Amino acid sequence: MSITASISIVFYKGEGTLAEKLIRLWTKSPYAHCEFGRSDGLFHSNDRFRFISRTHAMEINPLDWDVCEIELPCEIIDRVEKRQLKKNGTSYDWVGIVFSQVFRLGWHSKKRWFCSKSNADDLVYAYRLMERTRFEGYQPYLDRLSGFKTLRTNECSPQVLYQALTSSCV
Repeated sequence: MSITASISIVFYKGEGTLAEKLIRLWTKSPYAHCEFGRSDGLFHSNDRFRFISRTHAMEINPLDWDVCEIELPCEIIDRVEKRQLKKNGTSYDWVGIVFSQVFRLGWHSKKRWFCSKSNADDLVYAYRLMERTRFEGYQPYLDRLSGFKTLRTNECSPQVLYQALTSSCV
C-alpha cells in the first residue's frame, strides 16, 4: 500500500458578499466558494475577489467553512499539486459561469477556472491517474472518489462538488 497524505476541500458558508449570497440563492446551497487544501498547508483555487487562480495561505474559521478531508496516496497528491501550480495566474472562466452554470449549455474554457470547476478538475485528475495505473492498492481511493468518474467539472457548483465528496469525507 502506498504512503498517504490528507488533502481537503473546504466550502465557504460564511456571511459573504452580495455576489456570494446570489450564488447561494442560485445554487440552493449554503456554499458560495470552495478551496483545495493542499498537503503543504496552502490552499489552491480561484481568488473569489480577484478572479485569478492562485495558491496561498489562509486561516480556516470553522464557523465560516466546512471541511471535507480526503486521504490519497502521496504520489497522486504530488502530481495533482504540481499541476495546480501550472494553473496559477490563469483567468476566471466567465464563459463557464454564464454558459455552464446559469444557462446550462455546457460551454466553458478548457484553460480557465472558477473555484468548484478547478477543485473538481483536480479530483477528476487524481481519479484518472489512479484508474490508469490499474494498481490494486488504489481501489479504496477509487471507491471513495467514484463520484468523479463521470463528473463534468464545468457543471460543478460548490454544492455539486460537496455532494460528490460526501461519501469521501472522513
